[in-house]
Amino acid sequence: MNRIPTLVTRHPFISLILSLLFVAPFLAHLPHVQTVDNVDYFTLEDDPDVAFYDSIKATFGEDEFFVVAFTHPDLFTPPFLTLIVALTDQLGSIPEVREVQSLANVDFIHGEQDYFEVRPFLERIPEDPVELETLRRQALETPLYVGNLISEDGRTTAIAVFPQLSDTGDGSFRKRILEHTTVILEEHRDLVDEFHLAGWTVTNFSLSRYMKADVAVFIPVTYLFITLTIWLVFRNLRLTLLALANISVCTGATMGMFSVLGITLNNVTTIVPPLVMALALGDTVHIFSNLKTNVLRRSPDPARALESVLAKVIMPCFLTSLTTAVGFFSLSVSHVPPIKEFAYVAAAGMVFKFIFSFLLLPPLLLLCKPESIYFGQDRERRFGPALRRLVNAVQGYPRSISMIVALLVVGSVWAGSTIQVETNLLEYFKYSSPIRQSLDFVETRLSGVGTVDVSLKSQDKEAFLSPENLGVIENIQHFAETLPHVDKTMSFVDFLKDMNKAFHDEDAMFHVIPYSRELVAQYLLLYDSDDIDDFVTMEYDHARILIRISEHGSSGQAVFIDALRKFIDMMDRQGLEIRVTGRAVQDVNIIDDLVWGQIHSLAIAAAVISLIMFLALRSVRIGALSLIPNIFPLVINFGIMGALGIPLNTSTALISVVALGIAVDDTIHFLTEYNRRRADRMSIPDALREATLEKGAALCATSMILVIGFGVLLFSNFVPTISFGGLSAVVMVTALVGDLVVLPAIMLAFHRGRAEDGMGVRV
Repeated sequence: MNRIPTLVTRHPFISLILSLLFVAPFLAHLPHVQTVDNVDYFTLEDDPDVAFYDSIKATFGEDEFFVVAFTHPDLFTPPFLTLIVALTDQLGSIPEVREVQSLANVDFIHGEQDYFEVRPFLERIPEDPVELETLRRQALETPLYVGNLISEDGRTTAIAVFPQLSDTGDGSFRKRILEHTTVILEEHRDLVDEFHLAGWTVTNFSLSRYMKADVAVFIPVTYLFITLTIWLVFRNLRLTLLALANISVCTGATMGMFSVLGITLNNVTTIVPPLVMALALGDTVHIFSNLKTNVLRRSPDPARALESVLAKVIMPCFLTSLTTAVGFFSLSVSHVPPIKEFAYVAAAGMVFKFIFSFLLLPPLLLLCKPESIYFGQDRERRFGPALRRLVNAVQGYPRSISMIVALLVVGSVWAGSTIQVETNLLEYFKYSSPIRQSLDFVETRLSGVGTVDVSLKSQDKEAFLSPENLGVIENIQHFAETLPHVDKTMSFVDFLKDMNKAFHDEDAMFHVIPYSRELVAQYLLLYDSDDIDDFVTMEYDHARILIRISEHGSSGQAVFIDALRKFIDMMDRQGLEIRVTGRAVQDVNIIDDLVWGQIHSLAIAAAVISLIMFLALRSVRIGALSLIPNIFPLVINFGIMGALGIPLNTSTALISVVALGIAVDDTIHFLTEYNRRRADRMSIPDALREATLEKGAALCATSMILVIGFGVLLFSNFVPTISFGGLSAVVMVTALVGDLVVLPAIMLAFHRGRAEDGMGVRV
């Protein structure tokens, strides 16, 4: 490691060529980086619940849908009924659409005594007001329609669109469907001011669309802010341009790695470019901060001077790159592919930043005239007075500061204990976003668009002709409907109850399960429609209950699913195999795995990074002290989350691992300098003072850059990403406080205590 500065500065041309040859293949892959138009990748690997859910979809058909809803007080009039028919036909003509359901094409069961028939609900559009009122009444008296196709007040209608999912892995079909849908709806704006689209198809595409918008903002804004920061810190055009060149190559290589590994830009990996840009600048700042004229005076030869600068910072920079890479790579234990992909590319970015900072940047520095990049005391004066005041305060009141820190930690632990584990997909979007407004519109007037399925299976064919087994389905539906946020349940039983009622001259008393297997079989002979295919197999040995919920929070969904499972476990199941599944179950499983995965990752990262620190600092005592400034920001972060009611979700769960890997960087630089001073036989207070004055400016600059890097995420369209960026920026500030204030104060308080006891201490 120590030979690298010598080799690079004595053979700069070779180093430059090797760097360019190394980065060329990655840059060549840069144009092939792909984004995705969906979030289908957000699933658990090798999960039995995923496999079971897939088997249910293979049996009963895909359950993905979205609704087109609109409202009008005169819905049951010829113009609006004509509109529903036209929209149903037009939406059904979109190539990727499998099926469309609306009042225009839904079947209607109409009966008399001992007879019923199945006919389209809207056979024709009547002109007579009496007929129109009859049509409205029939719609509102049909339970299968209410909440699905028509609101309870009859003023809002929904057209349900079921996409034909691609067998080829083409995830762009949602984009094409929604583009077609938008064009179709625009043709009818003269009659309806506003259409509302909601459902997984819309949510899925919106997540990917907003992600692309984030990428378009993150990179240029990060460049702008970082350029301004470098300029403000160094006030040197050449150093600013060289820093930009270094982070551009590093970021380009990291982005090229996306394509090399077959990784796409998704909602998680989108964070990587601004993160790598900010971190790549860290090593650069530490190199630039040591380009001092006194170094040049001691070694007039520019190559020798730069060699001494690199020799001074290469080991701490290597350790910071290593610990940050370990922090990122620890996330690879996750079972969620996007988190794994984030771990791989972010860790690779840390390798690139070290390579280019010490192989590419030095040759470029040697191309500049030394007097144009080395600086004197005037630049140090910018930070010097503030740092001296800080040192004096810390050394004057170490015990008071330690007490304040202790109180802050206790308060943060208490506040952190109130944090809820919660991922609410609806709250991913801002209140003002169209998707959230449309979802609110649909769910307050119709039914929730979240789904849970219950699978009921028998070993016997025609098992679900039995009233006893049908009663099991009905009992589960009745229980589910008592739970909060359950808007609608549907099953084969609902169709049979409609048939039974129609068969008894539309008498509402007969809206019950038919009393005998023979009567069920008779109804099915009369029922000439394929609507029941989504709820029971042709052999009648496998049935499904569809539950529509408006609960989008993972904790609420988990409570609902747990209650449903407990009820099923306690009921008389008539020998049926019953299992709860569906999209909500997958979401809850992902969140659970994600959060526990983060805890495991944090434990792994903390253990490995601590080991590295112990080995690098060659002291158990110093290694233990190094944990203080790194645990401190994490505790404060959880305290802030608890105090502000920010939940632990898919994004905020990443903060601890990411922050630990980054926060330890400043600690390494600080304690390396402290150890160097102690090796020169300085006292503890003097060594702490000199370490703060020597490294303080660079630590402040890198922390400022990281705050900017994370602060860019505040421009995101996603609330969790905004929370991640804001909290991470706060962590970077508290980590700086931990290194320059908390750690020295505790060391001094401990040192004085031991000295007053006459025990003496060597730390």
